[in-house]
Amino acid sequence: MLVQAARESGAMLKPILLLVGLVVAVALLAPDYLSRLAERRETAAVATPAETPAHANDHGGLVRLAADRNGHYFTNVEIDNRNLNALVDTGASVVALRYEDARSLGLVFPGDKFDARVRTANGEGRAKRVQLRSVSIGAITIHDVDALVLEEGAIGVNLLGMSFLRKLSRFEVQRGELVLER
Repeated sequence: MLVQAARESGAMLKPILLLVGLVVAVALLAPDYLSRLAERRETAAVATPAETPAHANDHGGLVRLAADRNGHYFTNVEIDNRNLNALVDTGASVVALRYEDARSLGLVFPGDKFDARVRTANGEGRAKRVQLRSVSIGAITIHDVDALVLEEGAIGVNLLGMSFLRKLSRFEVQRGELVLER
């Protein structure tokens, strides 16, 4: 009886050991796999024009943005003919620019007044109202976009807010991609 019980427990032990081995293998391999997957997604998060006609202009265009590993949509954006990085943010009422980037665009200068009160994820602050001549992502260009330049150090990333997005014919999430259409 003891021999039979030992055989049955040995038979039960094999699947358990196999399962433990599988869990250990997944635990060892998953971080590397997830890191490579995140790198691919971050690379894919750059705006890529989809179905861009050869004669693309500011009256049309379609862009698809892949989400990063946190579900955010980062993209390269051209503002007044300068390339910047931005986060597409439907919660931001206007395009919000980092002081440092706005200064490189010639939109602010030392001594400028920041007289608009703003509320950001970092708390309350001040900003300067500006108008951008053009904002482009891939095949989409929008002219005369209202924006705010926040005080130096107030935000870490430019925000592509609703003053840009509401000028599109549509923006929506489809199968994990943000679709922007002019």
